[in-house]
Amino acid sequence: MLSTLSSSAPALVWRQADADFFVATLDGQYAGFVTTGSAPATFDAESGHGADLGTHASPDAAAAAVAEAARPASARRNARPPRRRTRGPASPQRVRA
Repeated sequence: MLSTLSSSAPALVWRQADADFFVATLDGQYAGFVTTGSAPATFDAESGHGADLGTHASPDAAAAAVAEAARPASARRNARPPRRRTRGPASPQRVRA
């Protein structure tokens, strides 16, 4: 249960704290947990910041939600490159009509 998800995901370390409670850490820092849900055959996930990550049908799906929440924001979205700022008056080539 709760295997490594992919090489692009952060390297979470999972530890079983109780029969139905698994805790994730990332670089020694708390990253979230997965536990059995209140409904049969469901698994609840929570991020390291206490955000409810939902109820999932499998422990691996719940672990994937924790892994996604643990990833840095810049890795989660395709950020466009930073704009270059120029100094001084704009040259005619840079002025858009």
